[in-house]
Amino acid sequence: METSAATVPAAAIGTDTKRTAPAHSTVLWAVAGLTALGVAIRFSTLGLQSYHHDEVITAARVLPGSFVHMLREVKHSESNPPLYYVIAWGWAKMFGFGEVGLRSLSALFGAAIVPVAYFIGRELSGRRAGLITAAIVAVNPMLIWYSQEARSYSLLAFFAAVSLLFFLRALRTGDNRDLALWSLASIGALTSHYFAVFPLAIEAVWLLVALRASWRRVAVAVGGIAVVGLALIPLVAAQVNPHHIGWIEHSPLLGRIGETAASFLIGETGHVIAEPPRNQYAVIPAILVFVALALVALRGTPKEKRSAGIGLIVGVGFVALSTAAALAGKDYLVERNLLPALIPLAAAAGVGFATAGARRVGLVLATVLVAYWVAFDIHVAQTPNLQRPDLRKLAQELGPPVRPRAIVTWKLAADPVEFYLDDGAQPIYSGRAPVREVDVIAKPRAAARPVHLPPAFHAVKRLRFNRLSLTRYMAKRPHPVPYHVLRDIPTGFARNAVVIDGEPSQAHVPGRVALKAGPLHSFQPAIARHRVQVSAKASRAKRKALR
Repeated sequence: METSAATVPAAAIGTDTKRTAPAHSTVLWAVAGLTALGVAIRFSTLGLQSYHHDEVITAARVLPGSFVHMLREVKHSESNPPLYYVIAWGWAKMFGFGEVGLRSLSALFGAAIVPVAYFIGRELSGRRAGLITAAIVAVNPMLIWYSQEARSYSLLAFFAAVSLLFFLRALRTGDNRDLALWSLASIGALTSHYFAVFPLAIEAVWLLVALRASWRRVAVAVGGIAVVGLALIPLVAAQVNPHHIGWIEHSPLLGRIGETAASFLIGETGHVIAEPPRNQYAVIPAILVFVALALVALRGTPKEKRSAGIGLIVGVGFVALSTAAALAGKDYLVERNLLPALIPLAAAAGVGFATAGARRVGLVLATVLVAYWVAFDIHVAQTPNLQRPDLRKLAQELGPPVRPRAIVTWKLAADPVEFYLDDGAQPIYSGRAPVREVDVIAKPRAAARPVHLPPAFHAVKRLRFNRLSLTRYMAKRPHPVPYHVLRDIPTGFARNAVVIDGEPSQAHVPGRVALKAGPLHSFQPAIARHRVQVSAKASRAKRKALR
């Protein structure tokens, strides 16, 4: 009987092994397929949209030049830690400064989050939750948007996801290796973006409490993160500049939190051009996610409820700490800075869809959500009004200057216009500009408003580019137009910028140097030379990107 009792479990174990091996193989293929889907969605449209303002800063100001130059620009031109730029500097040397070459780094890290999301979901509530979480991450519009932006946000999301994974493993095992990997991933997140401090603080406190019997080992892991954080303080102090991020606090905090919720469901559609998100697209995914959380709350096992709760506490806690910092006077709360919160929230939804008490319903609802997002991703790729403004096409329409001209545009469009023109255009901030041509880039409704230019200027051309329009005013000879007149031309945006370029004229402003051919020289002291004197290497990088 003893032999029989011993052999029955052995047989059962052998049978279970045979049964689980194909299942394990199927899951691996499913994860590979979801990762391939994430790669395809991110890379297939990588060059579809033109660079936006912040990306141009990366491509034309920070990365060109030497490694030391890059570090110097991170200190003076950026408001983020250096890790992304260190990696992107080498990446750009190999793959170029164009949209596809430079953005491919972000797309790579964005796609890498998909398998990490599977392991997060599996750690929380099993394979089904892992697969659903991976599917959500693969097609989520917000994660796709920042996987196609030449900035640090995709890198931040990747390291935050890896940090979350090893946080969960350390909670379960208390193993030194998991604590060490959590610490390393957390350091990666913190050196990618300062906002990583919020989820890391939640995870660190949680580990210290949950593993208090081994608090010394946890303290070592937390201490490594703290040392890196302290080392970043001098850089933070040097980067503090209200002109970089001071605009954030001018919009209502509650409104930004609401926009974050919508953007997590549909991406940055609309907001990138100073318009609110298209909230109507967020209704269906919002309902589906709410139902997923309701399923786990009403039908979930205690373990499933606890697992979903972990995701919600980390995700919502991140937003809550960011809000508290904003209320305390450190207001940098915008959607993209909160991107790491999306991963634990997606995991909570994945646990809800995989709830044992409603498996069939949950699977159907998860399938509907993924299908909706795939359809929406395709719709965004085919709908310019849901994309970044096409400043590349606008610059092509502007063409090379054939006469002295001023270009009036949204403040955040000035750098991309300069980048794509690549003709030595420079911004001005006061004085008078002797020009024959004034080109105004505006929202279509604003383009119809009266423009108070000198009487010699007449509208000769107006083109519509989806959410933007281009209106050209011409005069028969150059006229010195005051900067404030150009700046105050209605564009529909809160703040305008004025850029000048073109063939020099014989006219000049008394006491000023006339415009010269080629790269413009000292037209007046108000020209911001630190922004416009682009190095020869930066200029070559721009030309490579345009080829």
